[in-house]
Amino acid sequence: MKIGIITFHASYNCGSILQCMALKRVLEDKGHTVDIINYSSKSQQKLYSVFYKKMTLKNIVKNFLCIPGYSTIKNHYKQYGDYIKRIFNLESTPLITEEEMLHTSLPEYDVLIAGGDQVWNVKVEDFSTAYFLDFSDNAYKFSYSPSLGATNINESEFASTYRELLLRFGGISCREVNGKKWLEELTGRHVDLVLDPSFLLNSQVWNSYIVPSDSLPFSGFIFYYAFSYSPANNEIVQSMAEQANLPVYIIDSKQWYIKHLSKYKNFVLCKDTGPNAFLSLMRNADYVMTTSFHGTAFSLIYEKKFVYLETEGHEPTDDRTSFLIKQVGLADRYIYPKEVTLKLLSSPINYPAVNEKLDALKEIAFKYLDGHLEEAGRGRQHDIS
Repeated sequence: MKIGIITFHASYNCGSILQCMALKRVLEDKGHTVDIINYSSKSQQKLYSVFYKKMTLKNIVKNFLCIPGYSTIKNHYKQYGDYIKRIFNLESTPLITEEEMLHTSLPEYDVLIAGGDQVWNVKVEDFSTAYFLDFSDNAYKFSYSPSLGATNINESEFASTYRELLLRFGGISCREVNGKKWLEELTGRHVDLVLDPSFLLNSQVWNSYIVPSDSLPFSGFIFYYAFSYSPANNEIVQSMAEQANLPVYIIDSKQWYIKHLSKYKNFVLCKDTGPNAFLSLMRNADYVMTTSFHGTAFSLIYEKKFVYLETEGHEPTDDRTSFLIKQVGLADRYIYPKEVTLKLLSSPINYPAVNEKLDALKEIAFKYLDGHLEEAGRGRQHDIS
């Protein structure tokens, strides 16, 4: 069958890109022809410009702080853009508006899949109803593991529109408990909980995507992968690095300059960035310290010694990472920075037990995926006959 996936594939965000790669790879391994629908809104593209476009006082200050790192940030963003074009074989100019999505002649797809990542977080700047597949009425539609973030979709003024679009889906799934609850309240339908697509490939498959680089370390370091480089988190990461006598590698150049991370003596900004650097650093790190869902996911995939650093002010309804960690029995690795010790960070994790739980969750995920592909196939045969 011919399948189209729509997700945040063009975000300069390792997790967004890698989860898309995983779903595409799994479907292709099943013998399907798979396209990534090249939709990247104006709002999304503004998010990944070197300087912030929205001229608030806060953003003006951030832009000023980015000036010394302009060439580095620009080079890093180019690495992301080049990677996205190459890995998804994108030659066409991206569609950038909802109107283009509705009126452009896309290929005829047998199946359309929405997700994963936070494509159903209706409060993010790059949200669009395109992620509810409103641009086609001909294909079999289902979602695979999208996230709603911390946003209750029922509180949106457009909730009735989203409900109408979701009721056209053959199957609805998401990746966290709150999302399941909110979607079931909205639609009155059962919503499946399934693993993020990144878990559907094992570490050996992920390793096959890594291109060796002399700019990346091979051992003896902490990988610090975060979106919120808060002082409290930075200080505990620095403390762990000093105690372990290890450098700390970071791949986010924009935050490096905005948060002045160079003042932490063990911190090192990688010359390389993007998914290739992420996978290489994840594979080779002694320890991982993260505030990211996908930082946690790949720590589990690569069986790392890790901690997820909770951040003050974190939305209590955002259960993306806490739910995942509870699913695999590692609640003690979800921790506030003041509670982190080198003893905890370096303590062994019972990965045979973790992998047993993940294998059971993968079985559920593949059953959901295969079930809806089979349903789409039956509908296609009916149409042909």
